[in-house]
Amino acid sequence: MIMRMAAVAAVMLWGSVTLAADEYRVEKLEAGPPADALSAEIIEKLTPTGFRVLGEDDQVVCEVWPVKQLDVKPDFQPTLSILYPLKSGSLVGALHFPHKGTDFRGQEIESGTYTLRYGQQPQDGNHIGTFDTRDFVLMLPAAADRDPKTFEGEGFVETSGEASGSTHPAIIPLLEPLEGDEATLTHLEEPEWWVLHITSKDAEGKTVPVELIVVGESDE
Repeated sequence: MIMRMAAVAAVMLWGSVTLAADEYRVEKLEAGPPADALSAEIIEKLTPTGFRVLGEDDQVVCEVWPVKQLDVKPDFQPTLSILYPLKSGSLVGALHFPHKGTDFRGQEIESGTYTLRYGQQPQDGNHIGTFDTRDFVLMLPAAADRDPKTFEGEGFVETSGEASGSTHPAIIPLLEPLEGDEATLTHLEEPEWWVLHITSKDAEGKTVPVELIVVGESDE
């Protein structure tokens, strides 16, 4: 099993501010996903309430709504590089940035609403050694992702580039999934990461945890 402390980079830095661990917290968000940004079909797949990550002076870092049911691979067995049973291109949730943020690579992400899709880091010379595992979530602009069905092929990767305004998708690495039904925000001191633990269900009603690094900065 991959240890959390062995990972190499971080994502979604709010602005350029790094705060002490006790200055971040997560709370339940009673409001539903943004109906003015997301399609009705996407909203139907999301939980009616979400979670809000708060920073200094209780300013909102981001808001996240998980999907009710994840599209998982049957008979999945984790490996050293792939820990999540999710199908490539499947919907994981939605995220709202009230302020400009950044992704794993330090690419600026404009304020707004994004869908979250599961993807795997390519096995090529450009990516070897950049992260211990291949599990990632890609951010897609809500206006460009209106159908909740799992993507066929890799077209969603190019669409994610619209979020970052580049040829590279806007990505969030996933850490080792942990047990627990409650949403939590965990601080990892080395490097300075804050990991949001959320859960969804699979088709059989089993809990599937997802670990998103919601505050941090790249070491590279």
